[in-house]
Amino acid sequence: MSISRAVKPIALPLAGVLMSCAVVFHWLGWSALSSESHGACGGRYDPCPEGLTPVLILAFVFTFAGAFGVIIAVALNSGSLATPWMASLVVVGLAGGVWPGVLGYEWLRGPHLDVAWEASRDRPSSVRAVGDWMPGPSTLVRARNDGLFGYDTSDGTRRWTVPAPERRSVCTMSRTTPSAIGLVGLGRYEKPCDTVLAVDLSSGRTLWTKKIKADDSVTGATDARLVGAGDTAVALEQKAVVGLGLRDGAARWRSPLDRNCEALAVDATPERALVVEQCTNTDGENAKMRLSALDPRSGAWQWHSTLPTESKWKTLFMLSADPIVVYVDEDDDRGTDAVISFDDKGRRQAVIPRSGPEDDLDFQVMPYSYSQPSDARPVFRSVVTKGLFITAVGPTDKDAPEDVAAYSLKDGRRVWKTSLGAAVAALTQDRAGELDLLAGGGVWRLDPATGEKRGRTPLRGAPVGDVLALHRVKSGRYVIVNSNGAEDAPPVFAVK
Repeated sequence: MSISRAVKPIALPLAGVLMSCAVVFHWLGWSALSSESHGACGGRYDPCPEGLTPVLILAFVFTFAGAFGVIIAVALNSGSLATPWMASLVVVGLAGGVWPGVLGYEWLRGPHLDVAWEASRDRPSSVRAVGDWMPGPSTLVRARNDGLFGYDTSDGTRRWTVPAPERRSVCTMSRTTPSAIGLVGLGRYEKPCDTVLAVDLSSGRTLWTKKIKADDSVTGATDARLVGAGDTAVALEQKAVVGLGLRDGAARWRSPLDRNCEALAVDATPERALVVEQCTNTDGENAKMRLSALDPRSGAWQWHSTLPTESKWKTLFMLSADPIVVYVDEDDDRGTDAVISFDDKGRRQAVIPRSGPEDDLDFQVMPYSYSQPSDARPVFRSVVTKGLFITAVGPTDKDAPEDVAAYSLKDGRRVWKTSLGAAVAALTQDRAGELDLLAGGGVWRLDPATGEKRGRTPLRGAPVGDVLALHRVKSGRYVIVNSNGAEDAPPVFAVK
């Protein structure tokens, strides 16, 4: 038997392999286009997902090559093989080409993160997220206006629930969770946030509940009214700052405010509690703001530092307690609208304007589906680390920031700026110190000292929603929190 006669039948399964690869590439490619970029990419749309363009091109190449190959192979063997044998050899090629096709698809797409699990949708559909905690790598706590929900980060199952009492909503949350204890404020509609709840976040057990003399001028959801400082819960009242036992709620101390002063926000380390106050004269005019420090063990005031403001506050955030970084936007359009840093003695250091000559600081995540952000514990696209304030930045003519910049907490100068070319949805720092960013359908890794990109891993089919919190659970695994978990996206999901 001649070599050509022996080789001719091989053309049939080879043609089948090409056809099989065409089917695999079409099936996986168009499915990915639908799930990852809603059926369109490139041109006036967002960039195509990684590796998808060559996949779709090769799908058509394999289609035409396979069809042509089948025709040629059948013609070569028409005089030597019966039709059933030819069909059988083509089918063998079709079956044998599936696995190489899948491997080729995966190779072209490259490394990626797949959805590991999705938590069940929020019910009722009218609820909304107001904040979240990550007290440890195995538990994520998502707060809604109707209570707290603890999730197991390994599989997304709901471990426990702490419902808010009837007609009460979660209106504030502590920014820290010492000993895995979270502090929650509850209040009635258009009433002060006057009930403090301490919850063991590992089990969902309520440790204690206590009523406080809340400021009746604060009736909406707001952050930074409670904080855990060591073994003390520090809460803001109408005319004082109070300290309660973190585990038992027992009253420990009460530090009155000066006359005509009100406490706006509190943050803390185990050794120091920080309070931002606003003071006015007897007519309620000539508003002055100051940052004050007190000992969380005794309530003794340690120092006061004047903020560079002359009108009442409009927006205020405690961005970090160690080092001390606050953001204040006062009512005066020509007044202070800046991130301000202080040393341990309360001496003012850097003043970083929110609106700069080139970019605007865009550190607060704002949802599109609701009129307010996660207001009991706002989500920030910023990190304070190693003498730097790192934040998402962007020009005012863009809907979302696409760059990240670092500013010195000593003098406010910009240290570095990195462009990602896509909207920054979330920014956080992992336990190793690296920056994790969610932008453009992928997770980026950045060096916080230089802004150098350390790689990007795309997400595949991730159900990303409006407001995001990104948490790195362990190497290569992330948990993402959505604001609206009742409709298109789940409240919480993981990728790995």
